[in-house]
Amino acid sequence: MAFAPQSMLPFERDELEARQVRLREALNDEGFDAMLVFSQESLFWLTGYDSGGFVYFQCALVTADDRPMVLLTRRPDLLQARMTSTIEDIRIWWDADDANPAADLKEILAEHGLQGKRIAIELNTHGLTGWNLWRCQQTFGQWCQLENDDHLIRKLRVRKSPAEIEIMREAGRICDRSLERVIAAARPGILDSDLKAEYLASILGDGADMPPNAPLFNSGERAVFGRGVATARRLLENDQILVEYPVPYKHYNVKTEWLIVLGKLKDEQRRMYDVARETLARMTDLARPGTTLGEIFDCYANHLDAAGFAASRYGATGYSVGISYAPTSMDVPPMIYSGNATVCEPGMTLFYHVMNGVQDNGLAMGVGHTLLVTEGKPEILTYLPDDLTVIT
Repeated sequence: MAFAPQSMLPFERDELEARQVRLREALNDEGFDAMLVFSQESLFWLTGYDSGGFVYFQCALVTADDRPMVLLTRRPDLLQARMTSTIEDIRIWWDADDANPAADLKEILAEHGLQGKRIAIELNTHGLTGWNLWRCQQTFGQWCQLENDDHLIRKLRVRKSPAEIEIMREAGRICDRSLERVIAAARPGILDSDLKAEYLASILGDGADMPPNAPLFNSGERAVFGRGVATARRLLENDQILVEYPVPYKHYNVKTEWLIVLGKLKDEQRRMYDVARETLARMTDLARPGTTLGEIFDCYANHLDAAGFAASRYGATGYSVGISYAPTSMDVPPMIYSGNATVCEPGMTLFYHVMNGVQDNGLAMGVGHTLLVTEGKPEILTYLPDDLTVIT
């Protein structure tokens, strides 16, 4: 069996190298001499490198000039780095009681003449724990000038390339089929976790990746929650199940949100659905070049407030989706909240959801889909049923 370097790149090498050029141009524009890349999402986007090793200390050095990138990682990730990425210079730090990979990283910086230089460090990532940041700060001290990267790479990748968009379209098709299977499986007497199993079997059997975070299948009184909780619950004759989950394909995520009602539908819940679906449609129509995310949130807030749901609506109503590794499928920023000045641009992929859980009556509602901003009307990547699902 051959283990040829770069034999498992997820994109054409030319596309990956063009992304690296864009990053170096951005570093020069900002006056940085180099960048420390800790985000696994960024490493995948820049080089194709695919690994779960980011849960340990793992960092790539990218200089503002065209010197080759250097990856510092652990031994278990060496072969994957060689085969899945364009990185050729891979350094290993070894586990030990007194191991300090920040010291290994400092040596690499010294090799590149970066003492006293301005270096951007990628802070908003699960790949850089507080402990690892502390180790870097203690090791580097005043030796160089570490500065907040201000989401530099994330801003570069918020607009997807044609190749990325095709991946997300496929994720959307897998998501659509999974929602159909979840709805078909819903009935009284089963556990809500049985629906989770149906979702996982559907997407994994369809070629998707393991989701970066647990799905939301909240039933009964839990349906008003915005997060999942432990322990399965058995579905009743008259019940509600709020469903929200990601579907990742080649690490690119789409999401869907829907409500399933078992038994008799209450008039107020029908009204909640009508308000939510109309709000989602109006928000979606706004997803055009030039519209700010703050304006999209205002549409959401104004419609729910006018319908009497000001006390139960959220302070944000969606976010960017794309490359995501555990523990989240949200690729943020940007998020959709009041006053966000981020402007919609073609190639952006957003998850919109209108979630509404009323504590007073225990009724829940949730509708949401993933869309692609285009030059004109947005393209819906994950479709929803034409009407609320009620299973009698």
